[in-house]
Amino acid sequence: MSRNRAIVLYGVNDYRVEKREIPEPGIGEIVVRIEYSGLCPSDIKIIRHGGHFVRYPVVLGHEMAGVVHAVGDHVAGVEVGEKVTVAADIFCGTCRYCRDGRENLCENPLSFGYNIDGGHADYLLVPRSGVPKAVFKLPDDLSTELASLTEPLACVVHSMNMGRVSPGTTVAIVGDGPMSLLHVLLSRIYGARSVAVLGLVDRKLEIAQSLGADRVYNRKSYTKVEDILRENPEGFNRVFLTVVNKETLEEAFKLVGKGGYIVVFAGVPAGSVNFTLDPNVVHYDEVALVGSYSYTYAEYKKALVFLRDHQGEVSKIISHKFNLDDFEKAVSMWDNKEKSLKIILTR
Repeated sequence: MSRNRAIVLYGVNDYRVEKREIPEPGIGEIVVRIEYSGLCPSDIKIIRHGGHFVRYPVVLGHEMAGVVHAVGDHVAGVEVGEKVTVAADIFCGTCRYCRDGRENLCENPLSFGYNIDGGHADYLLVPRSGVPKAVFKLPDDLSTELASLTEPLACVVHSMNMGRVSPGTTVAIVGDGPMSLLHVLLSRIYGARSVAVLGLVDRKLEIAQSLGADRVYNRKSYTKVEDILRENPEGFNRVFLTVVNKETLEEAFKLVGKGGYIVVFAGVPAGSVNFTLDPNVVHYDEVALVGSYSYTYAEYKKALVFLRDHQGEVSKIISHKFNLDDFEKAVSMWDNKEKSLKIILTR
């Protein structure tokens, strides 16, 4: 008998594994049988802190891939049995940002796992407004498991573009989590001349080296940013913050070289961060501080190509796999930063 398990969030720190009816597609809709979904820091953030964008109750999850299970009437371009990944967001296409080609800043998105039911379930209903534009067919030689990482990789593609990484660029990446490691891989793909990673866990820094990092700095040993700058006296053309707090923000302005970019890739769990900025650094050194949020559909498509071509490298960031029934164990493992990297939920 078919079943549809779902991780349903009812409020802050109130999530449950429930059994639900398998959704039926309406006109223009499809249903995807999810095979893999990724546990994202954003999932943990909204579980523990909520969010103004969340509409309770909601099925969590926005990194997912699977097989088209059912297709509603008047659907073109998507067929039952096709392997697909579904983008985390359905952009409206009509707001000023969508019209300007910046759909990642869409004013009226439908976002899986936030304001519509997401992919930490056995089955996902994709509404009419997302078919087929938010549904991406997998290349024949790309595994469905790795395809569930398309969304995080697409976010890093956007980060590379916001940071204008190009051949010859020198890059520093702050953090040693899975998103940091994807920044290492893409920095190399985009032609960076050198890549340095600043982290806290030797095992993760070793993986960073295997993905192309030239230098790694364990901040338990390199406690002062000046120690890193002694080995990199000109600083770095690009500094990517995958960990954002007062300390990393202030250090970024020391690490970045003249004419460089600091890219704030991650948000903060709750509230805001206050830090001290020396405007003279921005003025005299022409340093730019930019944000990077989400992705465009073009970047999502590009991420699929990168995944297909670099499956061996991307698979290195997967540290654990848990069945959907063991969601609570997956969350507990996510908290163990010494051991966990990317956690995948299987079916």
